[in-house]
Amino acid sequence: MRRRIVLLASAFGVAAAACSVVDDTAVDPIVPPFGLSDTALTTTTAATTTTLEVSTSLGPDTTEPAVQSEQVRLYFIASGQLTYVVSQLPTPVTLAQLVAALQAGPPTGDLGAGLRSAVPGLLEIRVTTDGSGIAEVELPDGFFDAMTVGDQRLVVAQVVLTLTDSRGIGQVTFDRDVPKPSGEFTPAGEPLAYRDFQSLLVSGTAVGG
Repeated sequence: MRRRIVLLASAFGVAAAACSVVDDTAVDPIVPPFGLSDTALTTTTAATTTTLEVSTSLGPDTTEPAVQSEQVRLYFIASGQLTYVVSQLPTPVTLAQLVAALQAGPPTGDLGAGLRSAVPGLLEIRVTTDGSGIAEVELPDGFFDAMTVGDQRLVVAQVVLTLTDSRGIGQVTFDRDVPKPSGEFTPAGEPLAYRDFQSLLVSGTAVGG
């Protein structure tokens, strides 16, 4: 009888110990703290918000503003005379853009067939205006040195005709003596107009006065 009681006591002790182990270790993993659940929800919300912000910021970058252009007349040489081609330049067109277009030469393809430019592309030509309707052109030193006499007249005609065919420009002055179609030199600072070079135009080309 005594031996049976001892065995029962031992069994109850083992059971009690087992319950104690379960109680001590089961509390934390079965019932997680409330704060941990809050953190998980906040993280999910933040990720969703970030995705929306990225999509919104990428939207405007895919739309580029349209480039506006303007038609201009550029005068080039055709068999010792001048004629113009109609070209498109970004608006608002400046006088410097017109001179740069002459330096770049006539367009490729059929439109520029048989045309050339006497305006050197590697020299800096400055052109300004004070709003009075006169364009002031500054030519670099040695501008005419590598040109024939015929091209000296034609290059001045190209610049004058192109600039005076631009809105708001009626006359052009140069910072040095330049030749007219007759070969006579115009003193530096003396205004030249479209009509001064009309004799060099291909028949039917004249558009100014």
